[in-house]
Amino acid sequence: MIDYFKKNKKAFYIYGGAFAVFMLMIILAVATQTGTPYNNIAVDLGFAQIAWYAVFILTGISLGAFLTYWEFKRVGWDTEILFDALLYAVPLSIIGSRLYYVIFDPTPNYNSFIDVINITSGGLSIHGAVITAFIFVVIFTKKKKINFWILADMLAIGFLVGQIVGRWGNFMNAEAYGPIIESQFILNILPGFIKEQMFIAGNYHHPTFLYEGIWNFMGLVFLLVARRKRWFRIGDTIGLYLIWYGLGRGAIIEPLRTGGHPGDALRMFGLPANIVLSLTLFMLGGVAIIVAKKYYYIDQPYYVDVLIEEEVKIENNPA
Repeated sequence: MIDYFKKNKKAFYIYGGAFAVFMLMIILAVATQTGTPYNNIAVDLGFAQIAWYAVFILTGISLGAFLTYWEFKRVGWDTEILFDALLYAVPLSIIGSRLYYVIFDPTPNYNSFIDVINITSGGLSIHGAVITAFIFVVIFTKKKKINFWILADMLAIGFLVGQIVGRWGNFMNAEAYGPIIESQFILNILPGFIKEQMFIAGNYHHPTFLYEGIWNFMGLVFLLVARRKRWFRIGDTIGLYLIWYGLGRGAIIEPLRTGGHPGDALRMFGLPANIVLSLTLFMLGGVAIIVAKKYYYIDQPYYVDVLIEEEVKIENNPA
């Protein structure tokens, strides 16, 4: 990893800067608090309020978009294409996120179209956003006549960044937590500000938002390194992202979560919708992509070989 950044100083500054912005947001959110549970409103304008949840979600989207913009330049694509995509993809993904929640809500109480699209009272799901974005990319790349697999690989990184940052919105809401912590070791290693925010109903609860963030961060680091080496070909990154995210969310995080978030109640065929979708749609989707690329989209180049800047061509010999 260190050797990678030595050969890619610009990458170090870009990703290091994004990480610094992320850490600054956490410090700002916590430092402005006077006690626990934290106030989840970042800005109160009197006539309107801006929640920390929205701040972290928008920060995650912005950082993901910024990193994708940089990647567009590295493969020689017109960055105006990215801005065109974001103009449609972001609002459509929000709509998809909301519709996913509405469709699988076990206790629907929507009396009008306004109730369906009303996101001010909560009710969004990352699953719906990812599914919507994926469908959009399929259509968008055909219209713009650009390589679907390359853009999908870029967005896989953006998704992970957005999810890592956005989860801290759950932290500020004191939601997306797990069962009561029984281990003294875990209590000792958790940072105090996280532990106190997860003190709910008289007990400390597992910060599953943090566990998911760590899981996604490990996947992010691996994919960032792997796509700069001749380990995987174009299209493998999005497939591996779906497998990694589906496994972590469906088999580890969701079974551990006990409540506190509206999405925990969503059901599909009587089962937790987020578990079903994570283990089937995402994991199987990732496997399908890997298999399809092996038999139908063969001879794809390595991702690093489509970069046009010589300074990022790290030394790597094909295995």
